[in-house]
Amino acid sequence: MPMDTLLLDPDLVREEAIQRDKERLQGSWNFVSGIREAQMLIVGDHFTVKFKNGDIYLGVYTLDPTTKPKMMDMTIQEGPKKHRGKTSLAIYELDGDYLIWCPAEPGTGNRLNAFPPDDDTRHLCLVFRREKKS
Repeated sequence: MPMDTLLLDPDLVREEAIQRDKERLQGSWNFVSGIREAQMLIVGDHFTVKFKNGDIYLGVYTLDPTTKPKMMDMTIQEGPKKHRGKTSLAIYELDGDYLIWCPAEPGTGNRLNAFPPDDDTRHLCLVFRREKKS
């Protein structure tokens, strides 16, 4: 095998990882567990998160799946006034039809370094399951 096929362009590898995760994220995600019941819809580069209490967040996101944990930056375009125009720095993991999603408070510039334990009530960390197409 030629040596140059073993050396991959890191930018190309990152872009391919972003595309792969972006495709896997597309669709409707239903709440499984966490401290705040919600639904998430991802279409293209846009997201909608609707919490059971009625709060709805709409915006755009970017991914970096090459980090551990994977990172998602979510810029809120519409939603509660105190969060509009702010970015929430989240971590996520895809596991088959499940999505683990842990966003930080929008606008704080903080991001979790790891997924919190299940009994942690200080951080919003939700598990979603992909909605099956009928």
